[in-house]
Amino acid sequence: MKRLTAALIVILVLATGLAVSAHILVDRSNLKQDVITAVKRQTGRDLTMARFSVGILPWPSISAHQVTLSDLPTAQGGGASQPMIEARDIRASVALMPLLWREIRLENLTMLRGAVRLHRNEAGLANWDFEPEPAPASAGSAGTSHPSAHWGVKLGSARLDQMAFSLDDRYAHHGGAILVDHAEFDGLASSAPYLDLHGRRGDTPFRINGHVGPLTLLQGANPPWALSLGATLGKDGKQQDWLNFDGQITDTRHLRGFSGILRGEMASLKDAESLFPNANLPDLQGIGGEIGLYDADPQKPDAGKADSGPAFSLSRLGVNHLHIHLGAAPPWQGVSVSALHADADTLSSALTVSATLQGAASGLALQGSFGTLAQAGTAWQTGLQTPLTVSADLRDSTALAASSGLKAHVTGQVGAPETQLALQGEARSLTIHQATLHDLSLKGGLTRDREGTLKIDALAFQSHEMTGELTLAASAPLLTALQGSLHFAHLDLDSLGALWKPAEVTSNKTATGAGTDSASPGRPSATQSSTAAPAQSTVLPLPILGAGQGTSGAAAQVSGPSESGKLPGLSGLDWRALLHGGSGNLAISAETLRFNQADYTGISATLLLGEGHLTIQSIHGSGNGMTLSGEARYDMAVTPARLSLTLSPLLFPATLAQNLLGLPDLFRGPLMLVGQLQAEGETKAALMTSLDGHLGLSMVGGSIAASHLGPYLGDAARSLMTHGDLGVRCLGLHAAFASGRAQLDTIGMEAGALSLSGQGSYGLADGTLDLHLLPRIGFGGTGASTPVVVTGTLDSPKAHQEANAGGRFEITIGGSQPDHCPDLLTKARENVAGEPAAEPKKHSQASELLHGLGILH
Repeated sequence: MKRLTAALIVILVLATGLAVSAHILVDRSNLKQDVITAVKRQTGRDLTMARFSVGILPWPSISAHQVTLSDLPTAQGGGASQPMIEARDIRASVALMPLLWREIRLENLTMLRGAVRLHRNEAGLANWDFEPEPAPASAGSAGTSHPSAHWGVKLGSARLDQMAFSLDDRYAHHGGAILVDHAEFDGLASSAPYLDLHGRRGDTPFRINGHVGPLTLLQGANPPWALSLGATLGKDGKQQDWLNFDGQITDTRHLRGFSGILRGEMASLKDAESLFPNANLPDLQGIGGEIGLYDADPQKPDAGKADSGPAFSLSRLGVNHLHIHLGAAPPWQGVSVSALHADADTLSSALTVSATLQGAASGLALQGSFGTLAQAGTAWQTGLQTPLTVSADLRDSTALAASSGLKAHVTGQVGAPETQLALQGEARSLTIHQATLHDLSLKGGLTRDREGTLKIDALAFQSHEMTGELTLAASAPLLTALQGSLHFAHLDLDSLGALWKPAEVTSNKTATGAGTDSASPGRPSATQSSTAAPAQSTVLPLPILGAGQGTSGAAAQVSGPSESGKLPGLSGLDWRALLHGGSGNLAISAETLRFNQADYTGISATLLLGEGHLTIQSIHGSGNGMTLSGEARYDMAVTPARLSLTLSPLLFPATLAQNLLGLPDLFRGPLMLVGQLQAEGETKAALMTSLDGHLGLSMVGGSIAASHLGPYLGDAARSLMTHGDLGVRCLGLHAAFASGRAQLDTIGMEAGALSLSGQGSYGLADGTLDLHLLPRIGFGGTGASTPVVVTGTLDSPKAHQEANAGGRFEITIGGSQPDHCPDLLTKARENVAGEPAAEPKKHSQASELLHGLGILH
């Protein structure tokens, strides 16, 4: 025991002596200078230290205060005046064994409270590329030769605390700054250093840990790098984003020869913008999976090329296996993608894709294959110069009970030189803007040639409502050169009448629960004038040309014309540019057409576009005792543009006509239009103001909304009107247009117990009314009438009794009512033959009274 105690005392005395001796004998100034010289020799940079100390026990160590490592000169890509690296304190231990071969290896190097600034200039010169100083030239023979020993400096492990890092890469156009709260680096002198870094950018924490390749890269070498890194983003929790990459890079300096496997899960791709705020990433939700990556072009660039730096390109990115999923993607052109899965086990496996496509009111499930993974990769890398085989199935994704039975199959190949696709589809019901097609079938082809011409080849369609075929060719750029034909063997417009109705909208008040919009007296609400789409059908939105003056605010949002030159439903398309620079020839025909329970045959029209001229010509057809004819021209080759219409006659759905002209939705049925009109301008306001000519409008059959007609008749007549729809026996209007007003010389109608005659004027620009009407309500074989003057606007008419020349108000009761329909229709049709009005119905006096009161229909 005494011997052990004596031995310990001896060891303690020797250790103390060594420590004291080292403190006295070690020349710290020389050692400090040796370290500075070694760093200068190996990096070419200047190292400065405010204070430097050396310790022996319990093991050799050094410490320094206020340490800086100089940057490159500004002209060579460095910072202006700030050092590349600075730290308040640096501490490190010195490994003993490497001292035997004159190497100072620092272990547990700790840097506290400092900054690292990385720069790369426009020419690609980076301040993290260190260049050792050249060896000094040997002394001349005249001098005295002395052996010299050089010490090397290496780093074995390190730790960072509260260090700021910044990057200014003007070559790759990247930059940013982060704060490293804590980081550990181990085995830095080995071939596989380990790192564990905890940092944050702003308020977002992140972590990176794993193994990387040898750090000789920082000394100008170009070794292969094996990587095994993991990263997390955000605070710890179930929704934390994570990424793992395991692979290697054979040419790190040129970012070539990479391969590996990327795995991860992210709640949203936009989460990465917390680290890269200028990335402008799409809002992809619930993205994750596994991808095997490799460099499809690993060859090093030619040495003779000026750009020999990193030249990473997505076209070089190869994929050898794939299993990814996507929860949701932002809408594109009104269609959003959700529940997307893409899978391929090997390069020779088929690339299968499944997803749900959601439109405005319906969803489609997609299931398809896009060649093998190798073929898809080649198509990607060549920009589709190598065609890709496609086979996809679409079906209605709604519940089986409410399914429309929509199915479609697309096969063919897609490529930049040429695309050929074949389409087959069917649906029990398909709704297009509130009109439903039943038992629909489709079959046709879609091709695109080397010149960029897109062709729809004989797309045949058949349903209960229509049967026909579409052939269309659109030359590049698309929608500027169209050629084709649309032929209907059968077209039932009565079944498709909902196409002409305003789209259903929900007012802001209704949406917020604050109440409902009430329609103006002269205009029904959009909901009242629409028919709800069937529940069991796939709904496809079809924008229609909308109203201007006299259109309610809600309806105008859906169908109002664009004053900015954009066609409704075709966002981004400038129709003025299309008319000026486009060309086209579209022939439209129908063998049989049913409209208002009457059949018409031989319907045809040709739409021509070229050199700023848009023409709808050769409108022909016959049926129901009349021959249809008309022509429309719009010439934008002159300034101002000119519009001309010739109608002699033409049938038109009343609802669509009222929408286009901005009139209240009063009538439903077939309008017969006769006349000639001219106008100038490129906006609706200019065309309406300059309108000149004459137009006759008539209707036999159809209906009129009595509740909305009432405000034009005065309180006395309105109180006797039914609140439902009135069957129209005849209706006629004739107007002359000039100086921004329509002079109505003929106004007449007979609908149920109501008959009406009069004349007046209408302001085309401001919608003001000046109508002088004589409504008559018949009842019990007799009737009552009183003159009415209507002022105000279409949206807000004001009707009151009109005094006679003596200032008296008159009410006429009794007397028989002659049949005015034949004369009314003759004037409105400008003596053009047309469908005659039905014979007036005969009722008993009691029946007439009940009809007049709206009790009997």
